[in-house]
This record gives sequence, C-alpha cells and structure tokens, in this order.
Amino acid sequence: MTRLRRALAAALLAALAGGAAAADSAGGKRDWGQEKCFRYARDWSEALRRFGQDGLSAEFVAGNTAFIRSGCRSPDKVCPRADKDRQLADVLALRVVNEGMSTTFLPFDCRH
Repeated sequence: MTRLRRALAAALLAALAGGAAAADSAGGKRDWGQEKCFRYARDWSEALRRFGQDGLSAEFVAGNTAFIRSGCRSPDKVCPRADKDRQLADVLALRVVNEGMSTTFLPFDCRH
C-alpha cells in the first residue's frame, strides 16, 4: 500500500508541476485584473454552453461580449432585463464570488 501511495503522490506532483509550467509558458503570469477577466470570460463561455442563448436578450449577450473584449475594463454596463438574463447574471455572480472576486467587478447595472 505504501508503494501505491508514493506512486500516486509522485504522479500528482508531476501533473501539478506540468500544469504550472504550461500555464507560465502559455503567456506568462497575469495580473489580478487580467486574471479576473480570464475567469469571467471562461465562466461566461461555460454558462452559454450549459444554458444556451435561447431566451437571452441580444443586448445582454452583446454587452457581456463587449465587456470581455475590452479586457473587462469597459465602463459600459449591461442590464439583465429578460428572465434568462437575470438567471445567468445570478449564476455569474455566484461564480465570481466563489472565485474570490467582488460582485462590483460584474458589468451589471440597470440605471434606466
């Protein structure tokens, strides 16, 4: 049993080391703003894949796409008006918080 544990530990360490090296060589380290945008873009894509775009407003999709393309720096806000927009915004807010970001990072606001 000890040999098996050592082999598993060695395999885990090798996988972790390989993953870290790949991340560093794939574009270097990102600052926190870039990392947040990377995570948001990943979560946005995953949410669209899981939930689909049917029922989402064109403005909501376009606004999020523009936010991501701007490097998540665009001051333009997106208002989740349709039911599915709000559901997706809730999912994204939970993801952001679970990943250590503040919900103030999100591009959502309905001022009008």
